[in-house]
Amino acid sequence: MNIVILDAKTLGDDLDLSVLDQFGKVVRYETTDPSETYERIRNATTVITNKVVIGRLHMQRCPLLKLICIAATGTNNVDLEAAAQIGIEVKNVAGYSTRSVVQHTFAMALYLLEKMAYYDQSVKSQEWSRSGLFTDVSHPFFEIAGKHWGIIGLGEIGRGVAKVAEAFGANVSYYSTSGKNSDAHYTQQGLEELLGSCEIISIHAPLNAQTKNLIHADNLKLLRENSILLNLGRGGKEQSLQ
Repeated sequence: MNIVILDAKTLGDDLDLSVLDQFGKVVRYETTDPSETYERIRNATTVITNKVVIGRLHMQRCPLLKLICIAATGTNNVDLEAAAQIGIEVKNVAGYSTRSVVQHTFAMALYLLEKMAYYDQSVKSQEWSRSGLFTDVSHPFFEIAGKHWGIIGLGEIGRGVAKVAEAFGANVSYYSTSGKNSDAHYTQQGLEELLGSCEIISIHAPLNAQTKNLIHADNLKLLRENSILLNLGRGGKEQSLQ
């Protein structure tokens, strides 16, 4: 088997990839520009990609290709329809980062809520100590407790965020982007209702036909003054899948 890793640099330096050697010849590239993709995978039987886009034309021109492994949960950088038609297996890493994303959601929320950028700079610049007051209320912040936290996308990550938000004392509601996920424990809302009623909103949705351009200029106007919108959804790719 010829195994090609297209963007090893995105996987981190602490990952031991030598385990792949038992399955065949491994060729590793730290990064891959779109113009280099075909040349690097044309003789591959297995391709491992994290961010690099693999489209229909790539697959059609690579007759040896049998398996594409996406080193992430999101799959929008690979043309899944084309892969199914051509007979190429595509595998992703489902659920590997759920706890990390939940944790990161609250890191982002607390950074913004607590005005950490301002107060960090105030201390480092010695403005805090020079004031003689040992306090600064010029940038007030509020507690999560008692606030309305809206979750867009109630999948595994969304449910994890809901649980922690509730532990902080927030009132949790959600909008299901697929229309399939529901939880009687939380209040289900329409998108516009959620945007207009919640002080904190976090997005935990994949990029697909239902979620592309879900948040736009018109419905952003519905947000309450001083509300916080956290986007932890799957982002798109600049490259075409064609």
